[in-house]
Amino acid sequence: MKRFLYLILVFCFSYSTSHAQKSWTLEECIKYALDKNIQIKRQQLTYEINEQNFNQSKYNMLPDLGVQFSHNLNSGRALNTDQYKWENKNFQDGSMGIQANVTLFNGFQNQNNIKYFKLSMQKSLADLEKAKNDISLNVALGYLDILYNTELLDIAKSQIEVTQLQVERNKKLVEVGNVARGTLLEIQSQASREKVNVTNAKNNLDISYLNLTQLLELDSVGNFQITKPDLLTVEENKILESEMEIYNIAVARMPQIKSSELNLEVQKANLAISKGKYSPRLSMSGLYYSRYSELATDILNPNSKYTYLNQLQDNQYKQLSLNLQIPLFSKFQTRTTISTSKIQVSDAEITLLQTKKILYKEIQQAHADALASFDNYISRKEAVVSSEESFKYSQQKFDVGMISAVDYNLAKNNLTKSKSDLIQAKYQFIFKTKVLDFYKGSTLSL
Repeated sequence: MKRFLYLILVFCFSYSTSHAQKSWTLEECIKYALDKNIQIKRQQLTYEINEQNFNQSKYNMLPDLGVQFSHNLNSGRALNTDQYKWENKNFQDGSMGIQANVTLFNGFQNQNNIKYFKLSMQKSLADLEKAKNDISLNVALGYLDILYNTELLDIAKSQIEVTQLQVERNKKLVEVGNVARGTLLEIQSQASREKVNVTNAKNNLDISYLNLTQLLELDSVGNFQITKPDLLTVEENKILESEMEIYNIAVARMPQIKSSELNLEVQKANLAISKGKYSPRLSMSGLYYSRYSELATDILNPNSKYTYLNQLQDNQYKQLSLNLQIPLFSKFQTRTTISTSKIQVSDAEITLLQTKKILYKEIQQAHADALASFDNYISRKEAVVSSEESFKYSQQKFDVGMISAVDYNLAKNNLTKSKSDLIQAKYQFIFKTKVLDFYKGSTLSL
């Protein structure tokens, strides 16, 4: 039993450890965010509401049908409907019936309502896709931000390791009198500053993890870790299409454009509904009715008991009618409604144009940022090579006492900054190119 319990504990611990140490790929993060994000869930509910409204608009084409039944207990002076005279008695009577109404024509308002709610449902679906795209891009940005801060932390750690070696070396040189104590103090000061840099880099990495977990709607960061790609480099030979080429692809597939186009159609359908209010309304109704009373007597057989069932059979009433309603004056409400609908159509047209312009500006900006970050990356790459050579030369001179610790630290800081700038340019280029690829229909992946 002890061995059995021990094995269970070992298994549970191993499972919880492996589960906690699971690393997330970008694709897994995006999929999880799309499943859990509150904004997307709310947009999904909006779509479902519009779907219900669309279904109901189709059901509105069906006839209305209702059944009526009443049974009355009368006391005192009451009208005997069978003999058409007032009597002062206690008696029971009742009635039952069924009625149906159907609209035959109302200016095509029912048909336009179906069109209106169908377009509204499709628009909410496009809005849902837009929300998913926004979350996906934000998750990708947060993911790359973690990778960026991870590399900055690695640089900070590597720099402190180099400086710490210099501290140990100079301690020994001070002990034998080959180096002044001031040089050691300057190197130790540099090490302290670089420890602060490591702390700041670690804090920035923690914040980037926090931002991503919040996008994923996770309760806490915990042991959340992302998977670092094996090789994430800049494609120096990557050819970017022109802004117009990317825009022509994006404008045909991006959901925000589809949403604006559908919104215009929604407003046009609403205008058609408004105009339909000027039209006459033709409807047909049918009625089946019967009644009974405790005071009733059978005319053909007055001395027999006149049952309720027999009364219902004898008192049947059937009616089929056509009803025509012609609107003559509604205090200009219909005219005002039509004018408002026309304004909404014009606003939807402007909104569509504005949405297209915003998309084009976003693509223009991403394209310009991608080109600028690539040029910046090439320049920073050359700067890192120069800084590395300069630092090696400064380190050699410092080791033989030809330069001061201040000059050595300056060369080292220049190298650190060059590497940081290179990493920043690298991730800016990667993200902007991913955005441009996303506009063209590619999935977000690393």
